[in-house]
Amino acid sequence: MLQAKLEAIKEPDNLVLLWIHECERVYGDRLVNAANLKTYKELSAEIANKSFSRFGVKKYIGPTAETLMFAQFVGGLDDKLYDQFANVDAMSARIQEGLREYNDTNAVMDLVLFEDALKHVCKISRIVSNDSGHALLVGVGGSGKQSLSRLSSFICGYSTVGIVISSTYGLNDLKTD
Repeated sequence: MLQAKLEAIKEPDNLVLLWIHECERVYGDRLVNAANLKTYKELSAEIANKSFSRFGVKKYIGPTAETLMFAQFVGGLDDKLYDQFANVDAMSARIQEGLREYNDTNAVMDLVLFEDALKHVCKISRIVSNDSGHALLVGVGGSGKQSLSRLSSFICGYSTVGIVISSTYGLNDLKTD
């Protein structure tokens, strides 16, 4: 929530939606099974409905919830205002713009950015834009972890460095890298 600036919080409901989003990022994204995530979402919906019902949060919680996603590049890739995307189409357009710019300056990544991939780009960019931000991305090979991380880093204005581990790779090599 500390990434948000006053320009993005024009109304009280903006703050409430930011709080709901950040709770989902801090707590929900760390859960590892469907049962725990379901319990979290039920508790989150109960608290949001009880505490913030007058702010119209119902459309962002529950089984038919609209996508609620904040990022630092809502207004543009160079704009660092942490704000809410109006909808999935706006998020897709901005991230597609980032992918086009990435492909202009780097080896081409031919990515299909479906809604979950778009959300992951926003989540990864949120993590790496924080001081000492780090994440462990777990999944099967070829699922896009590395590509989405490269794209997210590019959108945040960072360069990405990869290490190549071999059978002779040792502690000194790690320190050098």
